[in-house]
Amino acid sequence: MAITLLLSCSFFAFAQNADLSEVYKKIDMAVAAKNADTISSILKENRESSSYPMIEAYTLKKTRQLIISDNLEVARQTSLAVIDNNIENFDAVELYSYIDKAILNQQAAEQAAENRKRLEQERIAALNAKSKAKLASRGNYQIVNTASGQEVYINEQQASFSPIVWTVRLGLADFMYQMIADPSYSSLKYGLAVGGDLFYPSERFIFGGEVFADALILTMGDGEQEFFMTGKLVPEIAFADFAKSLFLRFGISANMLASKVRDQTNSAETFVSPVVGLALDNFYIGETRLKLFYDYDFGHLAYEDINAAMEFGGSILFPMAINDKTKVGIELGVQDLLLMREAGMENRAKFTFAIGVGNVTK
Repeated sequence: MAITLLLSCSFFAFAQNADLSEVYKKIDMAVAAKNADTISSILKENRESSSYPMIEAYTLKKTRQLIISDNLEVARQTSLAVIDNNIENFDAVELYSYIDKAILNQQAAEQAAENRKRLEQERIAALNAKSKAKLASRGNYQIVNTASGQEVYINEQQASFSPIVWTVRLGLADFMYQMIADPSYSSLKYGLAVGGDLFYPSERFIFGGEVFADALILTMGDGEQEFFMTGKLVPEIAFADFAKSLFLRFGISANMLASKVRDQTNSAETFVSPVVGLALDNFYIGETRLKLFYDYDFGHLAYEDINAAMEFGGSILFPMAINDKTKVGIELGVQDLLLMREAGMENRAKFTFAIGVGNVTK
């Protein structure tokens, strides 16, 4: 009889341990899945079991492990599941209170860190806005994003491969239409032209200059076979803070009559003059370059026959081929020299077709 009772007790203890082991495995799986609802269901299913205090203790043990691994929210829900099933488990209540305070402290720390981050971003944004305003007042800058994501401000001229901008031109067709009021006369002449310009930018100023020369050697039609030559050297300067493409011009020009035969006309003889003027120069629309200018030739004061003299015109350069260092294009230009003479006005209007070669700066 004693042996039978001992065997029965042993079998009952083994069965109870087996059932408890299965419950522990379910709790482990629920904790691994961070599923507090499943834990609550497990506790509810085993609330009438004699091993329930051990199941609760195991659940709280797993809760403490969650705290150590910094899974505070899951730990709070797990301890709350124990309290929901047994409100008299003061260990669970104390543990829940501890976890709740820890979460509140963590949230406060995260909010403080977020506030510091936001304030730092606002401080940097304010500094950037101040820097942009300062840069805008000192010249033309562009923003370059580096590989690290930072923004670097570079002067547009410093962004070029070369600070110098140059162009040379060969005028394959240079036509001049001459019209004289007294005696009434007009002629069309053909010649060749050469020219070039150079610009050098600094932070505050852009220095430049134009050189031009042509020779009208052939009269087309019945006009006088006169031979005209023109030469011009005009430095320029622009103020980058004001307008980097608006230049003041001052230099010298020479309009020469090389031939002496003037049977049909009364063309003005050689006229050399200092010039002063304005120009919209080194102005780009995409890769197309535009130029407009006006010059006043105040050297007329030294000539009795010329009361006033001025010249104005423009050109446009269309790029045709561009490589890493140079670009080649076609330039079309027009200009008009007006001479207000004692006998009446003399007008020399020119149209030039040229091949232009310049450097690539960006």
